[in-house]
Amino acid sequence: MQNDKKNSEWLSVVELVTGDAILYDLLKYCPLAILRRWQLQQVRPGTLICQQHEICQEFHLIAQGNVDVFIHADDGRKYLQARYHAGDMLGELEIFEQRPYICSVEATSEVTLLTLSRTDFCHWLTVDNYFNQKIIQSFSSQYYQLSKKAGEDSLYSLHQRVCHALWQSYQHQGAKSEGEITINKQQLSEQFAVAPRSINRILFELREQQIITVNGERIAVIDPVRLHQQAGF
Repeated sequence: MQNDKKNSEWLSVVELVTGDAILYDLLKYCPLAILRRWQLQQVRPGTLICQQHEICQEFHLIAQGNVDVFIHADDGRKYLQARYHAGDMLGELEIFEQRPYICSVEATSEVTLLTLSRTDFCHWLTVDNYFNQKIIQSFSSQYYQLSKKAGEDSLYSLHQRVCHALWQSYQHQGAKSEGEITINKQQLSEQFAVAPRSINRILFELREQQIITVNGERIAVIDPVRLHQQAGF
């Protein structure tokens, strides 16, 4: 029975990897012995996958779904660092020396994870030069994005950053919906590590200037030119 269960899980892993171009690209040279060590995990929305300050023991690869990566401040605030999707990695920074997780990771949808123990992960790196290159690319991309975010947080006011977030949403959503976009104010407060009232204050100012209209979580951008000017990016 135990062997049947392992074989069934192994077949599920193979089916998942070969059916997804992103996963296949990451794992196409993974040795068979390591490939058989992967475990599938199903995670519900709202579940913490990695807990800030806990020691990292496993490497995770997101096969399906989305997660938020954030830092918890001592006063309880959440500071959003990134949003990860299928093909992104978790734990690759901390796993080598079993360091505590820098951030917490929370599932924001139904998530399927491919999980590998630290021992198997380190062995994989010694025999798969292709994956080594992928890890280096991942480190480089993360460092670039975090450096960019740190620079924006330091150089631009909260007002400018909120305007920029609205402008980006307008660019993706508004052009197709007569300027109307959906904004999650709680997510904005976590993204910028401020209280929701600070976000509401800026939205009120923009509304008073007749740049936007606000109806709950629905915002209509009525003057995109001035909004972009106020972002200043």
